[in-house]
Amino acid sequence: MATPADGSWLPEHQNHAFFTTAHIDGIINSLSATLERYQRNSPVQLARRFTETEEQLVLEGIRPLPQAAARLFADALNQARNSVEHALFAEVLHRLNRPLTPDESRAIEIPAFDEIDKFQKWAKSKHRLSTGLFEPGADLYERVLRLQPFQRQNPHHHPLCLLAEHTNFAKHREPTVAFTRVARFDFDANITSRPVGERDVAEVGDVLAAVPIGQRETFSVWPEVAVQRPHTGEWQTLMREAGEIADWVRRQALPILIAGTTDLPPIPPALDISVAYGSIDAAWRAAGVTSAAKRMQNRIGGEQLRGTVLEMMIDLFGAESRRAFDAWLDRMNDETVMEKFWDVLQSTSRGDLVSYSRAAEKWAAEAGVQPSPIV
Repeated sequence: MATPADGSWLPEHQNHAFFTTAHIDGIINSLSATLERYQRNSPVQLARRFTETEEQLVLEGIRPLPQAAARLFADALNQARNSVEHALFAEVLHRLNRPLTPDESRAIEIPAFDEIDKFQKWAKSKHRLSTGLFEPGADLYERVLRLQPFQRQNPHHHPLCLLAEHTNFAKHREPTVAFTRVARFDFDANITSRPVGERDVAEVGDVLAAVPIGQRETFSVWPEVAVQRPHTGEWQTLMREAGEIADWVRRQALPILIAGTTDLPPIPPALDISVAYGSIDAAWRAAGVTSAAKRMQNRIGGEQLRGTVLEMMIDLFGAESRRAFDAWLDRMNDETVMEKFWDVLQSTSRGDLVSYSRAAEKWAAEAGVQPSPIV
């Protein structure tokens, strides 16, 4: 059974893991601020081009990504890797109850193997065996074993593999490879007919859309800040990659290494560690449970949903309802907006107008708007 969410499951010799988790979240928060400033300043430049019969929309250029973005990404993952390595080292020291030799100290590490044979060979190192903690069947052996990439069908997508590959690349070769691309573009009338995760990936100079001269269509362009995985060459959304790896470290890797289970309250990520706290429990209670990556998603999504819902409600209830709905939406934080509206609007995009009408009636009542909508 999980212990109460007061930090009591984290032993004293592992308190550092909680504060490093907060440090990681702080770096990712700085990354999110960098990306939001960049994305609000129109990173994609579009141009019109006319032929004899068509008006074309052309991708004219993409502004360079701030240099801080790739380095903050690398910093966050380096700290994430440090937190896992430090947790294992602290666990070894606590259990061994004697100083490690220099060779033993160098041998204490978190490997990331794609085959079990490699892991077994790693465990047989004389400088690990000398501790008596990494023999097959031993508790720490089993905990490190559970984290290995070969435990998944595709080890190259395992979070520990991603963490090792990204940090090795940034440490030994060059800063993280990241850039902005146009990952998707749609006529607004066709957005809901395509899977949300589908990518187009346009190049500068590409024609994104064309319509007959005189015809009017609204069109959406979706820029994406992407990072390249060093070992596969795949491109992933930068913020999503950082957030998912950090979440895995916080929710899976650290609890398994420290407590041998994930059936525990997750380590809360959001804490101002420039402030001193009287105890680990006081710090734990002061921490927020929503990660920086999720907070950014809520901010961007909340802003977009507020505008969408406001216009939809005005269409139903009339222009005179704008002030009431605007005030009602402003009273909600971003997380509430996402929780309240996202699922309903997704269902509406799939044609579920009954659920939308029912929800709209409820929202109008909450906002104090009368009369009933015209449907």
